[in-house]
Amino acid sequence: MIATLAEAALRSFVLGGVVWFGLNLFRVRNPHVQMTAWVVVLLASLAMPFVMHWPTLTIDRLPLSAPVPDELWPADISMSETPQPALPISPGTNMAPPARSIASINWWLVATIAYAVVAGLLLLRLAIGLGLTWRMARAAKPMKGGQLIDADVRVSRDVGGPVTFGSTILVPPQFAGWDAKKRLAVLAHEGAHVANRDFYVLLLASLNRAVFWFSPFSWWQLARLAELAEIISDAEAIEVIDDRWSYAEILLDVATGVKPRPMELAMARASTVRARVERIIAAAAMPVAVGWRKRLWIAAAIVPVTIISAGMIAYRTPDPAPVAENLGEVPAEHYRPFVNFYAMGPASVFAIFREGDDLYGQLTGQRKLRLTVGNDGTASYASSFGEIRFPLNAERRSSELMLHMNGRDVRAVRVAETPTPAADPASRDQYVGWYRVAPNRVLTVRREGDRLQVQETVQGGATLLAEGADVFSIQGRNLLIFLRDGQAKVSRVLVQNAVFGARLAPRIDAGVAQAIEADFARRIAQVPDRFREQVPADGGKEMILRGIEDLRHGTPNYDRMSAPLAAKVHLQLGELTATVAALGAVESIFFRGVGPGGYDIYGAKFENGTAEFRLLIDPDGKAGDVLLRPDGNSEIGGMVSCAEEPDVRGRAGTSPIRVMIYNDMGEDIQVFNLDAAGNRKTQGVVRPATSWAFTTTVNNPWMIADKSGRCLEVLMPGRQTRFHNVEASNLAARQGRAARRDVPIANGEDMLRRYIDGVGKGQPDYDLMTTEVADLTRQQLPFDQAILTRLGTLRAISFRGVTALDSDIYIAQFANGSAEWRIGVRNGTITKIALGPSF
Repeated sequence: MIATLAEAALRSFVLGGVVWFGLNLFRVRNPHVQMTAWVVVLLASLAMPFVMHWPTLTIDRLPLSAPVPDELWPADISMSETPQPALPISPGTNMAPPARSIASINWWLVATIAYAVVAGLLLLRLAIGLGLTWRMARAAKPMKGGQLIDADVRVSRDVGGPVTFGSTILVPPQFAGWDAKKRLAVLAHEGAHVANRDFYVLLLASLNRAVFWFSPFSWWQLARLAELAEIISDAEAIEVIDDRWSYAEILLDVATGVKPRPMELAMARASTVRARVERIIAAAAMPVAVGWRKRLWIAAAIVPVTIISAGMIAYRTPDPAPVAENLGEVPAEHYRPFVNFYAMGPASVFAIFREGDDLYGQLTGQRKLRLTVGNDGTASYASSFGEIRFPLNAERRSSELMLHMNGRDVRAVRVAETPTPAADPASRDQYVGWYRVAPNRVLTVRREGDRLQVQETVQGGATLLAEGADVFSIQGRNLLIFLRDGQAKVSRVLVQNAVFGARLAPRIDAGVAQAIEADFARRIAQVPDRFREQVPADGGKEMILRGIEDLRHGTPNYDRMSAPLAAKVHLQLGELTATVAALGAVESIFFRGVGPGGYDIYGAKFENGTAEFRLLIDPDGKAGDVLLRPDGNSEIGGMVSCAEEPDVRGRAGTSPIRVMIYNDMGEDIQVFNLDAAGNRKTQGVVRPATSWAFTTTVNNPWMIADKSGRCLEVLMPGRQTRFHNVEASNLAARQGRAARRDVPIANGEDMLRRYIDGVGKGQPDYDLMTTEVADLTRQQLPFDQAILTRLGTLRAISFRGVTALDSDIYIAQFANGSAEWRIGVRNGTITKIALGPSF
């Protein structure tokens, strides 16, 4: 709200500046003309918060080329609200209590409260003035005897001089004893106020000042309109009595007894009477009145300026012409890597890829990363919540692995591997059915002739390509491996996605599938209005507080959770309880907004730091999913040069914090944690144009090196380094804090417009996205399309800044509301995309 009002005030100021310049340029001195011009500006100022961005000038740009991306870049972390592992701190980690520091201040909240207090006081003063003056006018008695003008003139004992309230003129009891010229001058002056409706104009100006009290222009506007109203009324009175010197004396006489209330128009205020008398004496002639036709021409001349000041310039890129037609069907490529899949629970899978001499690992919901193999033959995978280690030779000779995770051993059983022998086409009916791939999504498998078709909830279908016995792929990239039970019947399917990893989906019957589809349709129907209105679901805050308290005691109430959430919390209980214990007692929790997936976003202030919770409530009132992200405390962190690495030491953690590193170097980088002795502890290798997230503690140093181990920079986790872009061009410039662009990417707005247009039609152009962004777009398409349908036609886009991950922030104005977008573009390809604010 503050940002909208500030922008409206600035636009009104620009409009007023243009009008003031025009009046002075053409040497307009007639107060009637000036009054008309400033009334138009006043009306525009009041309407500005509602009409700005509506007038849009659309300019066509040349179409952009759409080259095939050379790299795979990740989307912003806020793009997907699918469940992600939230194992922040291992149970054995020693969490030292932090030094007491000044609590972080939410300056936006402070500014909002300050604005509301001052605006409320001004509006209260205005309302009290109206009420008191209305009571006074109602109690006044009509003036007896013949009246000099045709107006509602009343006598009131509560006024010291003539004043106007609405269309009523109030005079003091001594009015009857004044001489005829003085009475005529007074009534002519006040009658002019009534005829010109000055009371209502100044009432609107006072309302404008109360709303935009922080803008000096609103105060000047009220004073200028009041001054012009008096100049015009003075001229009317002088014309009636035809004696300017006598009128000047009358003004001085009346000014001594007038003490008007806020909503009265007094004939003479002591603060302005001297300037008015000097103007009356110095004037060579009285101003010429302006008719309604001329007033309309004046307003018409200002309207174009008003439209420009309220409008936006939008750019549209025409769809590029197809490069070629009738290219024919491109032959599908088969899935080539050798992969072993190990089940770690009902749904989680750890996959080990062999691509030539390289080994990669991927855990459900996380990135595919190169495995680090130590001298002792131990392989390690740097997951977001800690290192997973296992003996490499055991993976080759055994059907199960013992994975060492955060001080405990987890048994993982091999459930599938590729490649496999060829399949028998005649046996494919056994795969047909429904599989639950997520709490609210179903994978449907159908047979059409000798081919299998697969479709996920509310998404488009795809043809499966046989890769071997029970193994299929979609375009040779994403795998589906059907798993059998002890009776050799297909009971589960392993779905492997290049971005999200592998997951296990149990087979379900038609009734359960229909119920899941119906629940998902309900959620899709609710999300657009919830996202637009940004109102929390009932009971969400209390649900999070109860969950925090249960975790603090190590006894989560699984009955209040959905089955998938209960399984996730049970698997991660040790890490979750350690994180909650490290954060300390809850001090406050507040609602931030609704994400595009329907998750309620809450911020929480703890004794030792802050955190973000994302909550999805099921129709039965249970918690369907909860995502936790610790955000550290008030310490800002920063970047340290490699020259200081020998002096940097790790220390016992204070506040937990989740950090995301994005590799924009064009080659592999290595990430090391520095221990208390300053020694490097290998944590992982991040491939080019990919991101890696991990949970650590504030000011616990991490060294980033190139693939040879040469130090690039040292990161001290804190508020300014929660999202960090590793980029060669900025390494030397980042001493103390991360550097950012202050201008948008050259074609970022055009790419965003094309993306919004495609999603709104349900037909995104996946060729303009990296593989990862395309997969995220498919996941979010039902929600984002529904939201865009509810928002209506796109009217304008305005650049607002750059994120720490080098994405441009835009505010898109639609017919029925606005939304924030973040987009990253490189070489004509969308590398990151996110809808909704990020905190």
